[in-house]
Amino acid sequence: MSGGPAGAPGLRFSAGPDDPALHDHGPGLAALLTRFEVMVRSSHRTRRRFFHADAAAVRGEAVAAPAPGGPEPHPFFASGARVPVLARYSSGERADEVLPGTRGLSLLFCDPAHPGDPGRAVFALTLNTGRRLFARSAAHFHRFTFGTDADREAMAREDPGLRAAVWEQVRDPVAYPRYHYHSQVPRPYVDGAGRPWLARYRAVPASGAPDAGHHDPGGHPPPAAPPRSPRRAPGDDRPPTLLSDALRADVADGGFRVLLQVQLHPLGADPAANRAALDPARLWPEPAHPYRTLAELRFDAPLDGAVAEGLLFDPALAPEGLGIALARSPHEAASVNHVRALVYRAAHAARTRAPAPPAPPAANGRGPRRLTVCVLGAGPAGLAAARELELRGHRAVVLERAPEVGGKSVSVRVEGRAYDLGAHICTPEYAEVARLAADLGVETEDATPTRVHGPGRPAARRPDAAFFRPEAFARYTRLRAELFPGIRQPGLAHSAAHLARPVAEWLRGNGLTAMAASLGDGYTASGYGHLRGDLPALYFVKYAELTGLLSAGPAPTGHAGAFTVRDGFARLWRRVARDLADVRTGVRVRAVERTGAGVAVYTDGGPVRADALVLTPALDRVVHLLDATDEERDLAARIRTVDYRTAVFRASGLLREGFYLVGEHTAAAAEPGHLVAYHHRHAGADVYTGYLYGAEGLGEAGVRARVAADVARLGGRVEEVLLVRRWPFMPHFSGADLADGALARFEGMQGRARTYYTGGLLGYELVETAVAHARDLVGRFFPDAPQTGGAERRAAAGGAAAWAKPAAAPPRPVAVRGAAEIRDWLLARVAEEAGGPVDPRAPLDDYLVDSLAVAGVQGELSEWLGFRVSPTLLLELPTVEAVALHLAGLVGGPAAAPHARTASGHEESGPTVPERIPHE
Repeated sequence: MSGGPAGAPGLRFSAGPDDPALHDHGPGLAALLTRFEVMVRSSHRTRRRFFHADAAAVRGEAVAAPAPGGPEPHPFFASGARVPVLARYSSGERADEVLPGTRGLSLLFCDPAHPGDPGRAVFALTLNTGRRLFARSAAHFHRFTFGTDADREAMAREDPGLRAAVWEQVRDPVAYPRYHYHSQVPRPYVDGAGRPWLARYRAVPASGAPDAGHHDPGGHPPPAAPPRSPRRAPGDDRPPTLLSDALRADVADGGFRVLLQVQLHPLGADPAANRAALDPARLWPEPAHPYRTLAELRFDAPLDGAVAEGLLFDPALAPEGLGIALARSPHEAASVNHVRALVYRAAHAARTRAPAPPAPPAANGRGPRRLTVCVLGAGPAGLAAARELELRGHRAVVLERAPEVGGKSVSVRVEGRAYDLGAHICTPEYAEVARLAADLGVETEDATPTRVHGPGRPAARRPDAAFFRPEAFARYTRLRAELFPGIRQPGLAHSAAHLARPVAEWLRGNGLTAMAASLGDGYTASGYGHLRGDLPALYFVKYAELTGLLSAGPAPTGHAGAFTVRDGFARLWRRVARDLADVRTGVRVRAVERTGAGVAVYTDGGPVRADALVLTPALDRVVHLLDATDEERDLAARIRTVDYRTAVFRASGLLREGFYLVGEHTAAAAEPGHLVAYHHRHAGADVYTGYLYGAEGLGEAGVRARVAADVARLGGRVEEVLLVRRWPFMPHFSGADLADGALARFEGMQGRARTYYTGGLLGYELVETAVAHARDLVGRFFPDAPQTGGAERRAAAGGAAAWAKPAAAPPRPVAVRGAAEIRDWLLARVAEEAGGPVDPRAPLDDYLVDSLAVAGVQGELSEWLGFRVSPTLLLELPTVEAVALHLAGLVGGPAAAPHARTASGHEESGPTVPERIPHE
């Protein structure tokens, strides 16, 4: 049965608690198991159960009921069969049974030949109040259970049904037998004719009484989870063992009866439909799937407390055909019971001091081992994933179709100098890139400044700083804290639901049009689209957070402002690839086959066989190579890209030594097909890199002509176009698809069919975010291979702490400047803007009335100090004197003052200025 019964494609069933298939799972599930070790450690320390520690137990007999019609019952429930049964009633995490809580019922069916020996039990069921589980998978359960209140609120916003499911479990105190208890998580059920179903069990009063004790949490909406330390109402002096006392009284008074019922859902030929029916958070409609009584449970005697505490309610303990579904990934619905079985066993062994049963060899004859992982794509995401895999002791085989590594982060050389075609400017938020460069000894350098070049202007201006006025900036930070607090974390799925609206509509609706004025030019010039149409706000907000303009504190990169890789970004990726064991370029992949035994990638040079596959290109670009599922095909068809071009050209008359945004072409209403930015990197050279969007009918010759015409309008002349490169850039989803959970569906597929997904689609099309998501993916799903020294290697590659929270290049020394020195500098610089002398105690708003003037002063102040200055600092602190005292305190200079507080009430210690915007 471990391979799944006939007629149940897409699912694997266990054949009992000793089935080797329980230990044949993917690395992601193994990694999640380690996160549950807190339960094992707690059980060892307290000798109590982690959940439902306090309980009352009874014993009795289960009498199988006559078949009421429908499928022939499983032989275990053959009509008239009598089986000894033990029951343990409990009240959630709290010893006080008077408080509202989840009520639990665990049943252990004993071997009729050994009725007094629970160690020979044959079937275990765990049930709780509430018809369904709030979590769709073990990973989801762990995140909710062990996360913060903010994590749970975020999950409730992502899943509208979660809040109701959580509170449906919570009950006020009534007699234990009056509640309705549900198994919640579907399990396999093979009927007497051998037909497979999914089953949910429930235990209800034999009297037919309705479910009781529903709790009203109050609040609209209520919190996502009950408070951790609820209090009794004043004057409530009922005993904390109220329900246990009543249960023991019921048994002493002659006992009570409960009906065990089953709800069945047929399994068919569609694997996706079978997996969907297994979802523990999804209810099955009772009219279509009615409950039928399997047995009457007759309880008439108490169970000794010591015996009850020694019981193991192992979900995998079941007759063949009534076991659990098995998972490979922690994001599958089957993972809930699979993880329960393994964790509960370990916790039981720790609690009772019994030796843990040895794990049998996996069904394929292999236990945890070093894996071979095939990585498609040698761009930043693929190389970062491969590096992390090898540091964890696994073998990575990287396949790249292009003749060189780096993906869009490639460089070309002209007259001995490197020119980056794609990514090249890194902001102070690029800690992953800075750490990687530092680990490998690849030098970085300060980037050229960013300016906005308007038509006919002989000079360029700084980007607008209107967004960094306290009112707008504080409004954004409050919105972020409330709705998308995880936006800085790797990936996009965590924030998609709240940022799915069209960006222009989202900005207007939240009073944040100034955000577009300050950051829109850089965003559009970077190739992510114009701020119009149905472009979702998610992508603009993720970009904004990576500019380094919205965060406080010293830069983690070793650069006060933007930086780049010396001698070209491609140099970094060639260095990463050089350290990897097996990177193959110029490889054409013909097909990919994924089976339970592994992955086969067929190339022109022969097959590559692996245990798992990591896909870094967007799925729409490789789906034709896969034995794709319906869900993969559906998601691939929804992916959009931006037509983006890079041109390398010689020119005269243009501004030099800077990255220049062409404001007339980055505006929301601008026509595509024109130069949106150009970059002059090397002093003394006449070579520029230009960027523009595609337009209908715009081929390479048209690009060359457009570049020449646009440069002429900007006051220059193109002497020669050296190269034009076209990119299918920024894979993304529409707002409707984001709202429909497209990114969450992708993350939910991680590990399915031995396949993992990363890259720009899931991480965002920036080098920093692509690397962060790739490393996070490997960390979540590929634990260290045993006895390979993965932890030691990671520690050597930047330090152990660096791999828990990425470190970066060593910070440059910051000059210790006193308040008087800073004040004098500010007085002189503000006087330049104001055109006259400045009173150090007069309001700064009297002098810096223009947001561009604020940006200019902030930018130069950051450069002079050597660290990032808060974007709102000059607008929040009232005078030059106050600013000087605050900044002196940050660097330990004389006359230090306490930290100021921002308009939002939080301490600020100095983020950056709108000086340099990332361009990738």
